[in-house]
Amino acid sequence: MGKRERRRISRREFMRVSALTAAGVVVVACGADGGPPAEDDVPAAAEASEESAAGSSAASSQYNEAPMLAEMVADGSLPPVEERLPLQPLVITPEEEIGDYGGIWNRLATSASDNQLGGKVGGEHLVRYNKDGTQINPNVFESWEVSEDGTAFTFHLREGMKWSDGEPYTADDILFYYEDVLLNDELTSSFPNWLVVNGEPCVIEKVNDYTLEFKFAAPYALFINVLGSLWGDAFARYCSHYLKQFHVKYADKDELEAMMKDAGVEHWYQLFGTKPDTRRNPDTPSYLPWNLSTPSHSDPLVADRNAFYWKVDPEGNQLPYIDSIHWSLVDGKDQLNLRAIQGEVDMQLRHITFDNVPLFMENMERGNYRVMLWQRGQVTDTVLHLNHTNKDPVLREIVQDKRFRYALSLGMNRLDINEAVYLGQTEPTQVSPTKNSPVYWEPQALSMTEYDPDRANAYLDEMGLTERDDDGYRLRPDGERLSLVFEYVAIFAAWGDIAELLTSQWKDIGLELIVSEIDRSLFGQRLDANEIDLGVWHSSGEWNPFIEPRSFVPIVNNYALRHYAYYYNSGGKEGFEPTGDILKAIELWEEIKTTVDEETQRALFREILELNMENLWQIGVTTAPPQPVIVKNYFRNVPEDGMFDDQPRSPSNTGMEQYFIRAGEDGT
Repeated sequence: MGKRERRRISRREFMRVSALTAAGVVVVACGADGGPPAEDDVPAAAEASEESAAGSSAASSQYNEAPMLAEMVADGSLPPVEERLPLQPLVITPEEEIGDYGGIWNRLATSASDNQLGGKVGGEHLVRYNKDGTQINPNVFESWEVSEDGTAFTFHLREGMKWSDGEPYTADDILFYYEDVLLNDELTSSFPNWLVVNGEPCVIEKVNDYTLEFKFAAPYALFINVLGSLWGDAFARYCSHYLKQFHVKYADKDELEAMMKDAGVEHWYQLFGTKPDTRRNPDTPSYLPWNLSTPSHSDPLVADRNAFYWKVDPEGNQLPYIDSIHWSLVDGKDQLNLRAIQGEVDMQLRHITFDNVPLFMENMERGNYRVMLWQRGQVTDTVLHLNHTNKDPVLREIVQDKRFRYALSLGMNRLDINEAVYLGQTEPTQVSPTKNSPVYWEPQALSMTEYDPDRANAYLDEMGLTERDDDGYRLRPDGERLSLVFEYVAIFAAWGDIAELLTSQWKDIGLELIVSEIDRSLFGQRLDANEIDLGVWHSSGEWNPFIEPRSFVPIVNNYALRHYAYYYNSGGKEGFEPTGDILKAIELWEEIKTTVDEETQRALFREILELNMENLWQIGVTTAPPQPVIVKNYFRNVPEDGMFDDQPRSPSNTGMEQYFIRAGEDGT
């Protein structure tokens, strides 16, 4: 919010809002079955919810539907609800109560693609984590079995489930993604490593129309965990009967070329790649609660209810309750937060930042909303990613010296950052598992987090960086000023404010920090092109690093070691070859993937943490504050104790399909 005066939130005020947040997260068991926690760890309400989520069905005579759909059935434009639901619709127990049908869910977005439809908004995985990440439940897959040796997984789809255009959703759709997308070299340059075990790609076979078998070369103890994460998302969304018209294997050649010409692309795979995107393409059939119904450049962007959605509540009411979602476009994070403070969103946490909590609290009554504070699955919302493969050979050599990284960490006054940015509610940390994770290791989490500029200067002197210019900045071996360009995107945390503090703090150790705010798309392009000195992003998945340890091992999307991850994922075709401790961390992760015994998994992960502690490949700042969630008082069934993290696609894992707008209370 610019340089407005900050008001420190008192502990009493903070606890008044946060009293209802969950005390902690129970990490999902790492065994192959991905089973629930112990029975006595599950509250009675959750037991009822998970019991219903196992695939029970409501009696067809009790099925009900939204009035707008009932009208379509009456005029013959839509089949009866019994014919639109699968034989065993998934029963979802509401968080608070059976909801009312109707209403528009108003949200804000910083761009058209920022709507996150099918991801963090209404996302549906083959299997799905519950609201706090403690359990994996059936979802698109009704049930599954795992072979005794842990190498084969047999999954059962919901018979009679349909796409939003009324066509059957079957094993052929998932097989299409496997055979015609993943195994097609033009669409997929290299097979995803999360589906590779012992160097061998997964093999998927169709057993019948509603049964599939996934086979691996060795036991894959983590597979169900990973399948419920963002990496398993794409498997469910490829509608084969729609997409085949854009695929060179199935399409009429002349028709395909005509569509390519209309789209202004040269290759068929460029056309195909845009079609499964539920955020941008209103024509793609989906299996989501809501489907995009306006062009992707619209403002507002609108998604309407899916008449063939495959879930019901315990009284047989077809979900979702809400008729549609509208996204109004805003210019960046600050404007979004300001409009949320003014009461312009019904429920939102995306881009809602913790530094605005005092203003949110002050305006609750006027805006007719409540403020929830969800726990985070992230250990921090600010990770400093030094580029270890910098194109500048002199700077690359400096960054690859761990003493330089030690100096930057010790030269950072995290306590000042906590007070100025996080209202005194966070603690110093490196990138580590969260405290409630069974692999949390305090020595690694706190290593080099103390503020010690004398020690920082000593490390830099030891490196030979002793010469300084007239302004007190150190000189590189080539005589140039020792500078880093700090590039950030102003969409999530208060990274600009942190950069401002670091500029002053690091000047005291002789480092010049040049701060640059850039657009998100440009940030991604510069990362890919290996052109960033120092980037910043939030961490992800530290509540359960056995899903995908991007924060500790460069296997995907690790900004600091990004180009080593490219090498890993491309089979050596791209990027920089990992060596030394970086390679050792990757090898340890590959061993964990096939290790069934949980104690052995944890011991191996401790070795990965030891490597992270020794090398400090990326630098953490403070623990993540709670995630503010703004919810109108008439907007119900939003849990007080949800968890926010990328991997379970929060808040989709809280069951957005059962959110509802209490009739008559929204002013309509």
